[in-house]
Amino acid sequence: MAKRKITVTIDEEVLAKARQLGDAHLSAVVNAALAEHVDRLARRDALRDLLEGWERSVGPVGDDDASDAAAAFDELEGIGFGREIA
Repeated sequence: MAKRKITVTIDEEVLAKARQLGDAHLSAVVNAALAEHVDRLARRDALRDLLEGWERSVGPVGDDDASDAAAAFDELEGIGFGREIA
């Protein structure tokens, strides 16, 4: 895959923590984190499109169902319900 050099601004604390944890290849870390974030945004947008299609077909989604769907999405993304990382 082609690479492109850009300039980014990173919080000093985040940079220090990455280096403290022994990751000398900061470009690879930033690339992986950005790729993961972009994938998550794409999944979120696909879910939004799906839900909007359902609403057009069957009517509005209730608040409880919307909350349940949001919680399930967060859990699948590993950010909800105290999911532990192995």
